[in-house]
Amino acid sequence: MSLLSIYKTNACQVCGDQSSGKHYGVSCCDGCSCFFKRSVRKGNHYACIAIKGNCVVDKARRNWCPYCRFKRCLAVGMNVAAVQEERGPRSQQAHNHHHPQHQPQLQLVSPPSPGGQALHFQILAQILVTCLRQAKLNEQFRLLAREQQDVILQVVWSECFILRASHWSLDISAMIEGCGDSQLKLLLSEAQQLRADVMELNFLETLILSRKELALNADYALILETHANGALCALARYTLHRSHWLRFGQLLLGLRQLGLRRYDCALSCMFRNVVSDILKTL
Repeated sequence: MSLLSIYKTNACQVCGDQSSGKHYGVSCCDGCSCFFKRSVRKGNHYACIAIKGNCVVDKARRNWCPYCRFKRCLAVGMNVAAVQEERGPRSQQAHNHHHPQHQPQLQLVSPPSPGGQALHFQILAQILVTCLRQAKLNEQFRLLAREQQDVILQVVWSECFILRASHWSLDISAMIEGCGDSQLKLLLSEAQQLRADVMELNFLETLILSRKELALNADYALILETHANGALCALARYTLHRSHWLRFGQLLLGLRQLGLRRYDCALSCMFRNVVSDILKTL
């Protein structure tokens, strides 16, 4: 058997990552298995963040659109009934036995048709939720206590949004136009000009999330400084390895602009009051 065949055999059928075995009838990774189980048990309702319902679902972008990820889970044959039949805690089993009507009924919300400022706001809110979820999965950031994570995200959420939204896999310019905010359009346009690849985006996101001035205590300040220094060194090595001699400086300048102008657009007014509620659900 060739190495390619072995890899394909061991690949997650949902996102292509390394499979950890068979879950709910399908060979998949732990991430997609947990996502599917959580979605079914909570009875989550999803809407496609890009309206069309055809977002790319791969290892790098599997957390971007839960609608398309769950749709992919169903398409490859993951079994909803297998999740519901799993044995949970004894108290939960007893509750479900006496109240069978409380079993979760998961639905995919059909992608809405475009049009209207309210719709654009809703889609941007979905993208914001995805960006915050992505930040919570950051390799370094996820090691922090939830309390420290939330303190940081309360301040830098708009930077995470602009960085990720500007490099979305699908064109969201129509939604930005629909919001009628010229400053938001300008911010996204400037961020798009960075043309950061997946690795660069991850390093930049780590720098955004590693603000030691937002530390709850001296220990966290040291940890955040270590994370920031590590991301800086990794980004410098990565850009030099690709012989982009000015790239490192260009990316840092672009990141600085995000921080300086994060309150310049209506985005802050639109979502400032809902960020706390979103964080409670993640």
